[in-house]
Amino acid sequence: MGLGALASLALGHSALADEAQLETPVSIHQLEAQQHAGETYAPRIVPTTVPLRTNAPSRVVYGYYPYWVADLTTIRWNALTHLAWFSIDLDADGAIVARHGWPDPDVVSTAHAAGVRVDLTFTLFGGAGIQNLCNSPSRRASTISTIVTEMEAGNADGVSIDFEFVNGDTRAGFVAFIQELRAALDTAGHPDAEISIAGPTVDWGNGLDMPALLDAADWFFIMGYGYFWSGSSHAGPTGMLRVTPEWAPVQSLSMLRTIATYSTLLTAEQRHQLIWGVPYYGREYVTVSGESGASATDQNGAVTYSAAITDLMGAVEPLYDAGIENPWYRWQSGNQWHQVYYDDARSLSAKYDLAFAQDLGGVGMWALNYDKPHAELWDLLEDTLHGSEPLAEGHRFAPIPIRSFPYQDERDTREGPSHYFNHYSCDPLVPEYGREWVYQVDVCQPGTLLASVPVYDDRDPDLHLLSSADQDACLERGHTELEAEVQPGSYLLTVDTFVDTPVEMAGPYVLDVDFVPQAGSEGCADHLTCSGGSCVCEDPALIDCGTCVDVDVDPEHCGACGRACEVGEQCVSGRCEGDAGEGGAAPTPAAISGDVEAGCACRATGQRRGPGGAWSMMLLALALAARRLRHSSSSGD
Repeated sequence: MGLGALASLALGHSALADEAQLETPVSIHQLEAQQHAGETYAPRIVPTTVPLRTNAPSRVVYGYYPYWVADLTTIRWNALTHLAWFSIDLDADGAIVARHGWPDPDVVSTAHAAGVRVDLTFTLFGGAGIQNLCNSPSRRASTISTIVTEMEAGNADGVSIDFEFVNGDTRAGFVAFIQELRAALDTAGHPDAEISIAGPTVDWGNGLDMPALLDAADWFFIMGYGYFWSGSSHAGPTGMLRVTPEWAPVQSLSMLRTIATYSTLLTAEQRHQLIWGVPYYGREYVTVSGESGASATDQNGAVTYSAAITDLMGAVEPLYDAGIENPWYRWQSGNQWHQVYYDDARSLSAKYDLAFAQDLGGVGMWALNYDKPHAELWDLLEDTLHGSEPLAEGHRFAPIPIRSFPYQDERDTREGPSHYFNHYSCDPLVPEYGREWVYQVDVCQPGTLLASVPVYDDRDPDLHLLSSADQDACLERGHTELEAEVQPGSYLLTVDTFVDTPVEMAGPYVLDVDFVPQAGSEGCADHLTCSGGSCVCEDPALIDCGTCVDVDVDPEHCGACGRACEVGEQCVSGRCEGDAGEGGAAPTPAAISGDVEAGCACRATGQRRGPGGAWSMMLLALALAARRLRHSSSSGD
């Protein structure tokens, strides 16, 4: 099955025919560009000083800066890595329609003083125009020449391509456009210039060849604010984190589902090139009732975060839907209800948590200054991107160890600390993008691994066996039971939440795991434990010498297995030393290495073993003789 078909099925287009028939949403980028078309360019309000960056964000923070936003003083520059200047408008031939005040030296110089990169955004809205441009080699070439010239004229650091929406007939042409743009930037002496692509929450037209695009581009900015829009038939959140049973009748798409689909098309490395864009705005709907998600009879446009905060200072009651992690408020005017869904620090925190749990490259927003003059969204970014917390046990990089069999564990997938695995290669069309618990199973002999969870009516935990922390490394999958023949090694076992599109079937579970060794195979000795497929001492500081010992201090195994000190000597730092303080004969580095590498070979014979066997014994005898000779000579003096 091709990637396009996989994307379509993963989004459920075949099963949800009503979704496929929906009008392609018009993005906020296009709506607001149209609203501000012809608007007089406003002089920039420049900060008197820009503090030097002291602690760079751990991931990309990519903010769109529309030309109609003039104030640079309220941007928290230390929490930003990229500013996308929006925008230069193009037509279907690639000619410039409007520059909107570019070059903008005040913005660029202020950003550079703060250590923030500036990308120059180029916009073209409408599939037919994009097709006309991208499918013509000559138009691609002239447009790319224009892009490089404008970037250089304004001293920008890179380019943002905001072409909405790319249709299936332009799939190859759009890839060629991005590839040729990359080559042109390199040829013009800008190998460090980055290319970002603004992309939709759903690739409705199957026009985006994601692996090919991200081979040439640096970033793919997902405009994660197209779930409820100006044409929606119901009121709802612009940036929908998840779908709960209450919301399923009116929406099936969400941030969870979008990331799951895009991540399935990409390698683990390319997933780092995704940036999740969040809305610093909401939308006001006129609805038939005050119930959440009510049918909309009209909409009154976008409501910035700042405007929402102003509303909440009035008589409206702040509400929060904890299921979908989204704030909203409502009021009644005459016989009409009004509902506003927007995002605040709490809801954005949940979105950032998911983006980073999914190992995306960063986050961004539409648009900078839509929160002016409030600071809490900047505070959240700094806390999220500058802080670090230890990984909880059960994360994919901190799995729960299974140390003995049979093993049983009881947990709840709603509380799973890992939220990375979405569609496993064992069965890539099965949606598993709920939270998961991750276990580590180490076996040191061949055999059969068995795992099971009960059948539940109201939840659906599924089992997956992996060779590494990658959804493409799936070895075996089971709905309620998993059985796999394994060789010595280390494996990850996930208990993941199946998504009955669009709702996560999460909840408590009981996991049972057992291992049946292959007949005739041998496991680890009683004093050893299995780690990564090898029998080792549980304390990594100890060495297996028939028992687990510290060769730095053990007089029977001083420096190596079986190397005993003489009577009256002590083992100090792996050397035998006498009472008089004379250094005893120290094993050569080669001998120590050989004895350690020999591992438990010494326990088989009870004799001192080293490289070369008898040769090591002869070296030891010579060393002892030399020491006696030195003592004898000293006595003679």
